Amino acid sequence: MTRFPLLPVFIAAGTLLLAPGAARAHGIESSLERFGGLSAQLESSFSSGQPASDAEVRLVPPGGGDPIALGHTDSQGRLSFRLPSQATPDWEIQVDAGPGHRDYLEVPDVTAGKQAAVSTSKGPLHGKFSNALALSALGLSGLMGGLLMRRPRA
Repeated sequence: MTRFPLLPVFIAAGTLLLAPGAARAHGIESSLERFGGLSAQLESSFSSGQPASDAEVRLVPPGGGDPIALGHTDSQGRLSFRLPSQATPDWEIQVDAGPGHRDYLEVPDVTAGKQAAVSTSKGPLHGKFSNALALSALGLSGLMGGLLMRRPRA
């Protein structure tokens, strides 16, 4: 048994803390502008600024009915479309840019005639909370490993 049984644990933890940060997931951000009548234009991009090209756009009715396909975004992350007449403000527009990259927007009221608020969707455990959770898990793993190394063997 070594004189400093926790030394390997501290070296491993220090190496992980000083290593460059891991690649982070990026959220998708969308904005929707509804023009007079049923015409609308959607624009979607990732939080990095890259357009969400070829994202599938659907209209989802309330209560989880069958979605209506509206089309795919172009290379600039834009899609112009006409809303079905039955679409009311309690329906949602879903932008699906691949696994883990979905955004939902409310259908704006036809009387509003102005741009809807920007909707952002960053997914679960994003940002500082996920970093704290990961560091806590790392710390607990190191502590448990150190305790197991110190435990007398039978």
